[in-house]
Amino acid sequence: MLTNSEVFLVCISFFFILIIGYLYFRSSFTRRELFEVISESNQFEDNFKEPKEDRQELVIFCLKSMDGNDFDSNQLISLMTNLGAKNCDGFFVFYDREDAEAFRIANLLNPGVIKEDTSTKAIVMVIDLMKVKYPIKSFDNMISMSHLIAEKIEAVICDEKMQPLSVQLIQHLQTKAQEIEYSNNLSVKAI
Repeated sequence: MLTNSEVFLVCISFFFILIIGYLYFRSSFTRRELFEVISESNQFEDNFKEPKEDRQELVIFCLKSMDGNDFDSNQLISLMTNLGAKNCDGFFVFYDREDAEAFRIANLLNPGVIKEDTSTKAIVMVIDLMKVKYPIKSFDNMISMSHLIAEKIEAVICDEKMQPLSVQLIQHLQTKAQEIEYSNNLSVKAI
């Protein structure tokens, strides 16, 4: 059995070994290096977060031919021009009052452009609610234009899954546009 003095000597020697180990390894365990390791791990996590300005909230409507025949491209082009759309490299763009892009119309089939020699059974209307200045007005304008165009070219308005557009979906998308415009107004006021 160990005496008290032997136990005391073992404890003191263990304590000295800990102190010597600390002094030896102290340079590799400084606060600065630990902070750098922590900040590097935070940067790694930040790389996977989606930046706010790159977010998209696309609303896509498809206008497809009722009878399955191709649209008359000349009629389509003149209709878009008469409605106030501007032809930008084969895509038709509608602008808001401040000349900012509100939404686009394109050919659903590749290459997506609408020209005089284009044959297509469907066109697509696209709006990015995160990029337009007034999401509610732009969305409402797109809804009214889609109904007007569908009536003129005898088309059915469908959602992005090619299902007929429902009142519930329109209400849901209007609510989404309102939420985005509200959050945009809050962020502008915060600045």
